[in-house]
Amino acid sequence: MEHPYESTNSSLYSLHIRICSAGFTFSVFDESNSILSIKKVTALIASLSLNDIIDIIKRETQLYYRNINLIYESDIYTIIPESIFMSENAGDLLYLQHKPETNDLILYNVIHNLGIVIAFAISGSVQKALSQIFPHTAIEHHLSFVLTDKIKQQNENGIYIWVRSKTLDVIAFKNSKLHLVNSFGYLTPEDFTYFTLNIFEQLSLDIEKCKVVLFNAEKQPELQKTLEKYVLVSSL
Repeated sequence: MEHPYESTNSSLYSLHIRICSAGFTFSVFDESNSILSIKKVTALIASLSLNDIIDIIKRETQLYYRNINLIYESDIYTIIPESIFMSENAGDLLYLQHKPETNDLILYNVIHNLGIVIAFAISGSVQKALSQIFPHTAIEHHLSFVLTDKIKQQNENGIYIWVRSKTLDVIAFKNSKLHLVNSFGYLTPEDFTYFTLNIFEQLSLDIEKCKVVLFNAEKQPELQKTLEKYVLVSSL
């Protein structure tokens, strides 16, 4: 299939397309991985047809990029040890914890260095649109993206939080080992702080030494401000 965006040479740039239930975020990065631009397109994904999704993505991605990341935010996911994973059973394992949704498809990402697989549900229309436009690019669950692209050092204690409007997705390392991947709903900064401090307590992490890194928190500064009263926080 011919790549639709090769007419303009911008191969120094990379593109992240993040898709959630409320729409699309298109982020362009330069060679040093510094962000150049962000554009959000609000749309209820569940109400869009396959052609609607294709039109939106094509309209917003008219350049050729050296690298493209397709990142899908899904609440319906599960973590499976790689040692027992079989692709034909991914759906069965996923739906032990979650209720199947009509028209969803099951994808999975293998993270070899951690010995885990993240299986997740994705809108069938979104999967088909992305596969048509970018047939050679893998679709990543957002937590797979965090684990493989955002967390550069896994040889220390640390809590990494992907911030969403009403959900915090938490990844915790202790003694160089992955100890937790989970999501929690919150309404207030105090809720957010409570869940974070509870993880410190449950994993016996040292508040003075264990860092907390927030992703996507720039639009919610009150979360970081409240959390900083109790722990060391940085934002990326």
